[in-house]
Amino acid sequence: MNNTALLEPQTIEFYGDQLLAVQEPGTRRVFVPIARLCENLGVDRASQLQRVQEHEVLNSGLLTLRLQTAGGLQDALCLRLDLVPYWLAQINARRVRQAVREKLILYQRECAAVLWDAFRPSGQPSSVALSTSGELSPAAQAYEMAMAIAAIARQQMSLEAQMTDIATTMSNHAERLAGLEMRLAPKHAISETQAAELAQAIKVVARSLGEQTGRNEYGGVYGQLYREFNVVSYKSLPVEQFDRAMEWLRNWYRTIRPAARDADNTSTTG
Repeated sequence: MNNTALLEPQTIEFYGDQLLAVQEPGTRRVFVPIARLCENLGVDRASQLQRVQEHEVLNSGLLTLRLQTAGGLQDALCLRLDLVPYWLAQINARRVRQAVREKLILYQRECAAVLWDAFRPSGQPSSVALSTSGELSPAAQAYEMAMAIAAIARQQMSLEAQMTDIATTMSNHAERLAGLEMRLAPKHAISETQAAELAQAIKVVARSLGEQTGRNEYGGVYGQLYREFNVVSYKSLPVEQFDRAMEWLRNWYRTIRPAARDADNTSTTG
């Protein structure tokens, strides 16, 4: 498996040695160059690479990465971090030189944990917390628990903030959609009977106005009605506007026929 993207590994200090590790782009998977581990341990690199490549489980976690190192660019065969302890466990400490035996055991015990702590995602437990609770003091257990709770709280606050933003956006969209529907949806128009009554009232106003001006006032009355109620036809007048339109026409008629207005006043006071 190959990945030719140029990556810059992270260096982690480990008992005087330098461990190299790199996170695969687009994922949280961490890989460790095998050659550097072999060099640190003083074991034969070629034989270890062959062992890893021939092992069915370890081979599944191999990845060739192009790394930017102090010596320049180089393609490095890397092993996925979670498989590093398994690989190290395959090396028999009794079969290596006495000079590197203690270091090998140290790597087998702590190397993966140190690398995990360097790359672990926020909210995940540290290597200390992954050990058995019996190995932790009460204070250490409380600390690890507090850190985990704090990480979860941060994630929860971030999620709540995102949800609030989403809810606000959806509310704004809903208001805009409702307004658009009100503008586009056809309003319930007056009935045929109401339309006939409205037309008769328009006719009365137009005739009375025409008697004063000597002109045909039908077009003018209809046009004024359309502008007043924002319609294109008297038949499309919204039903809730019918009473106001009739009253508007009656008031207009009263300005033309004062006698009709006086008759209304007399019937009201009488």
